[in-house]
Amino acid sequence: MKTLNIQINGLLACLAVVLSTGCASQKTWVYHSNSYTPATRDTGKSVAVLAYEDARENKNVNLVGLYVIPLMPFGWQNLNSPEGIQMHITSGMWINYKPTEDYPKALAEDLKKTGLFSDAFFDFRASASDYSVKGKILNTKYRGTIISYGLSVYGPLLWIVGFPCGTSHNDLALELSLVDSKSNKVLFTKEYNATPRGNVSFLYYMANDFNYSEMLAEVNKQFCTDIQPILLDASSKSLEPKAP
Repeated sequence: MKTLNIQINGLLACLAVVLSTGCASQKTWVYHSNSYTPATRDTGKSVAVLAYEDARENKNVNLVGLYVIPLMPFGWQNLNSPEGIQMHITSGMWINYKPTEDYPKALAEDLKKTGLFSDAFFDFRASASDYSVKGKILNTKYRGTIISYGLSVYGPLLWIVGFPCGTSHNDLALELSLVDSKSNKVLFTKEYNATPRGNVSFLYYMANDFNYSEMLAEVNKQFCTDIQPILLDASSKSLEPKAP
């Protein structure tokens, strides 16, 4: 019986360590751009998407280890810059992921697919383009929990029989502006909030806690749709004959 108890305790400890270390599963940034109905007219202009400004609060709270305290129902993470830590609730390190550059590069892919521009590209300065897009990262909050039900290291006993072992939640908010590169006039600006993603994980199903690519695609689609009438209107005015 003593040997059996040791084996059970060892199993529970292993289960707890596996979850608390994010299952050692690394995540790599991969972006799939949206599809678009071809624009009715190419503006003949180029657009540069500039590196985004990081306006997030510089604060990450990682208290996952509290779940092992008796009577403590869970441990948690509240992260404003989730790429800044190595372990997350159901994943390990997020590699090849730099939001201030990856996000604008992704938008450049979408803008190219709209058919509105002769060229769309990522750059650090706007002088080489007719238009530029300036972005500000307002929010990439990550919230996650490991649930021990107040049972400390014995909490995994409930995971084995099907109780949830953790939760994760992703938010994304950006401010995007379309600017005339020559006059530096802001033609359009708007704050975008992607639909939040939330998941519950079980021992036999660890949900994805890295949903920013899908959320960014949603924001980019909205932005490209919003600027289309503005660009086409500006293009039409430029084609109108000037009064003598």
